[in-house]
Amino acid sequence: MKKVLFFFTILAISLPIVAQTSPSHPFNTDWPETYIETNLSKKQLKDICKDYSVDKVRQDGDDCYHVMLCIGRKDYNRFLSLGIPFTIISGTKANVKMAHSYEQLTSSWNRYPTYGTYLATMDTFQSKFPDICSVETILDHTSANHKILAAHISNNLQNRGNKPAFFYTSTMHGDEPVGYYILLRFIDYLLNNYNSDPQVQNIINNVDLWICPLENPDGTYRNHNDSLNASPYSTRYNYSEVDLNRSYPFAGEDYNENETFPDEVQAMMNFGQERHFTMSANFHGGAELYNYPWDIWDSNEKTHADDSWWQHIGNNFANTCHSQNYWYMQDMYGGVTEGGDWYSITGSRQDYFNYFLNCREVTIEISSDKVVSYNNLYKYWNYLRQALLDYIEESLNGFRGIVTDSITGMPVEAKVFINNHDYDNSHVYSQLPDGNYHRPIKGGTYSVTFSAENYYPKTVNVTVTDGQCTVKDVKLVPTNIGINENQVPAFVIHPNPTHGFLYITSMARPPKQFNFIMYNNLGGIVHQAKVESGTSTLNISPLAVGTYIIRIMDGSQEIYQTKIVKR
Repeated sequence: MKKVLFFFTILAISLPIVAQTSPSHPFNTDWPETYIETNLSKKQLKDICKDYSVDKVRQDGDDCYHVMLCIGRKDYNRFLSLGIPFTIISGTKANVKMAHSYEQLTSSWNRYPTYGTYLATMDTFQSKFPDICSVETILDHTSANHKILAAHISNNLQNRGNKPAFFYTSTMHGDEPVGYYILLRFIDYLLNNYNSDPQVQNIINNVDLWICPLENPDGTYRNHNDSLNASPYSTRYNYSEVDLNRSYPFAGEDYNENETFPDEVQAMMNFGQERHFTMSANFHGGAELYNYPWDIWDSNEKTHADDSWWQHIGNNFANTCHSQNYWYMQDMYGGVTEGGDWYSITGSRQDYFNYFLNCREVTIEISSDKVVSYNNLYKYWNYLRQALLDYIEESLNGFRGIVTDSITGMPVEAKVFINNHDYDNSHVYSQLPDGNYHRPIKGGTYSVTFSAENYYPKTVNVTVTDGQCTVKDVKLVPTNIGINENQVPAFVIHPNPTHGFLYITSMARPPKQFNFIMYNNLGGIVHQAKVESGTSTLNISPLAVGTYIIRIMDGSQEIYQTKIVKR
C-alpha cells in the first residue's frame, strides 16, 4: 500500500511539470511572439482586432476573412482559450547582408545597417551637410538602450518660418525594416542632390522636413545589434512585447494626459505635439498599400472630412509607383484604401496624429515581404523614390497664409475651420512664432472661419486648385478695443492689459494731433503725451500695477475715454 501511495504521490508531483514542458503546446514559449493564420467571420474579425495584433486580412467570401495575426507570448494561453483553429506560420528568413560601416552601406545600397552603422550613418549625414541637416533625438534610451533619431532637413534649421512641417517615419513594427532602409537611402539622396536636383531644392527650401528611419530599434535588433531578419529574430513588438501601433490614444475618445504609454509611443506623442506637422506618413511591410484614415472606423461608419483629398493624393502616390512597376502597390484593387475598410484597429499612430494633432498622417505598406532579400532592395527604392518626393510637395498645396493682429501686426495662434466641411478635428491652427497655417485640401471653393481667443472671428471664401497653392493672409481684430470688424473707431489702444507699452492708433480724419491724459484711480494725472494721426507708442512701464483711466482730448473737448490695466 505504501508503494502505491508513493507511486501516486510521484505522479501528482510530476504531472504539472509534464504539462508545462509538453511538446503538444502549439507555441514555442521561448519566443516573444508567433505569427499565425486563421479564417474568421466579419464579427469575429472585429472582436479579435480589439485584443490582438492583426497583421493582414484577405476577404475570401461574403463572410469569410483569411487573417494573419501576431500573438505575443503573454497572450499565448489567452488566445488558445478562444478555441479558434489556426496554423502557425513558419517565417522564412530573407537573404540578408549587413553593412558594418557607413561606407559599406552607402557604396552600393544593397545591405541593411547594423545598429552601430545606423548611428554612424545618421551622424555622418549631419557632419557632411551641417547647413541643411541636423540629427535630433526623439528618445535617448529605449528599454534595450537604443536611440530613436530623426534627421531634420531644411535650408534654415534654426527657424521653421512660413513652412509646412512634414514627417516620414518607418518600422514601428521592428520586423518590417524595408522602410528603414528606404528612408536612410532617401536622406542620403536628398542631401547629396540638393545642389543639382530642382525638386530636392524646392523641398529643402520650402518644407521643414523630418525623417525618422527606425521607430522601434528594440524590435528590429531584438536578438543582436549586428543582425536582423524575419520574426522572431526581429520582432514586431518592442522589447516589452507591446505593439506600438496599437498603443496610442483612441480616436474619438478623450484620454487622460497622465495616462502611461510605452516609452516609444510617449516620445513620439511629445515629438508630434512640439513640431505641429502639416503632413506625415509611417511605413510598414507585409503588404503594398496606401492606407488612409480612419483605422478605427470603416467608411460605412465614418469617413474623414478630407476623404476626397485622401483618395486624390493616395491615387497620385500609387500611380507614381505604378509608373515604375505596374504590379507594385496593387493590394486592395489599386493600392489605396480607407484603413478600416481593410481591417479596423484601435490605437494606431495614424489616427492619433490625425485626431489629436490636427495632422494629415497616412500609413503606407511598401513591401509584401516584411524583410526583403539584399539583392532586391534596390527595386523598392526605384519604385518609391519619385513618389516619396512628390508626396512631400503635397504639403505645399491647398491654401496657406499668416494670421496677424490687425492693430499690432503681431502673429496670432488661430483656429482655421472650414464651414460645412471640418469635423473630428480636421481643422488646423496657425502656429507661433510666425502665425503661419497650412491646409492641404482637395480643389474647390470653401468658406473658412478664422478664430482666436480675444479676437473677433473672420470668415472668408477661399478657392483652391489641385496641385497648386492659394495664399490667404488674415488679420483678426481684437475684441478689447470695443468694435467689430465692420466698424472703424476713432482710436484704438492696445494691448489691454499691458505690461509696459501702449500702441495708440488714431483713425480720425482729417489727420491731427490730440492730447493723451492718463489718470490713476484717485483722479490724479500720471501721464500726458501728444498723439498723432497714425500709431503712437507710449512707455508706461514706470507706472504701478493697477487700473487707469485714459482720456483723449481735442483741445478742451473729450473725444474718447477708456480704462486700461497695467500689469
